[in-house]
Amino acid sequence: MRRAVTVAVLTLLFVLVVLPAVIVKTCRYPDTQSAAEGGAGTYPVRVLVHTTGEVVTVPLEEYVAGVVAAEMPTSFGFEALKAQAVVARTFAVRHMRVFGGQGVPGRPDADVTTDVWAGGQDWLSRAEARREWGFFGFYSRWAKVESAVRSTRGLILTHNGVPIEAAYHSTCGGATDNSEDVWSGRLDYLRGVTCSWCAHSPWMEHVTEVSVAGLEQAFGIEAGTLAAAAGTGRPYLEVLEWTPGGRAKLVRVGEVTVRGLDFRRALDLRSARFTFTVSDGTVRFVTRGYGHGVGLCQYGADGMARAGKDFIDILTYYYTGVEVETLGEGF
Repeated sequence: MRRAVTVAVLTLLFVLVVLPAVIVKTCRYPDTQSAAEGGAGTYPVRVLVHTTGEVVTVPLEEYVAGVVAAEMPTSFGFEALKAQAVVARTFAVRHMRVFGGQGVPGRPDADVTTDVWAGGQDWLSRAEARREWGFFGFYSRWAKVESAVRSTRGLILTHNGVPIEAAYHSTCGGATDNSEDVWSGRLDYLRGVTCSWCAHSPWMEHVTEVSVAGLEQAFGIEAGTLAAAAGTGRPYLEVLEWTPGGRAKLVRVGEVTVRGLDFRRALDLRSARFTFTVSDGTVRFVTRGYGHGVGLCQYGADGMARAGKDFIDILTYYYTGVEVETLGEGF
């Protein structure tokens, strides 16, 4: 009996520890470097890592894999990951100087930045992904990412033959918005659409509470000003204009008027799609969604993928009048 138990334990150890190590050592997993060999995939992307100030140069397809790994959960539907790969590649091509892009303002040595608030997109190197995901998790998750990148190799989104500004965000909360209603310029392919696909997102509703003193500090208002205004009967916080997608477009705080995007950032709100109540010197915001709300809704893409839509369906739903083209010498 004791011998049987010993054999069973040794067998279990072999299956759980030794065998995976042998597989990892002997199998060749998908590699972005080899996948990027030849064609436009080898164009170097100069990535400004904003946390260190370092510029890292990687082949285009390797960069795309790193963006997908950083920007979208690998548990998402495969067609959603493919859509994200096309969007990430389009974003890079639009900004790369080798394709006529403007690169990172003030940094002639960089094409893109990892600073999302500075107009960039997040990015993970293979080494970073391995550290974050762990030894066993890395190989299956990275292989899925690279498969999505490889199956869309070279594909980008264009409008009138030009790579688009491929905006995207986590969760729209029910509707995306037109570009000019969130930012300042109109782009014909960034039109708002209704979205019922992101209802499973954990960011569909989130509560943030801010004190009156916190409001004053966030917008450079003299301490006590808003509290005094509360006694006059005029609200010290008011949304002056809403976007068609239900986001705050202009907000008044005391005598200060700011764009909804800036209001959201100043208070670290998940979205400018919110309702609020004021009670006992505290403002309670209930936000719907996460992000600026323009372009691709990532959780919506996952919902569409799980409903059987392919990556072309996803991309042409969230971007109006676009074409999916292969990156070639003409770009």
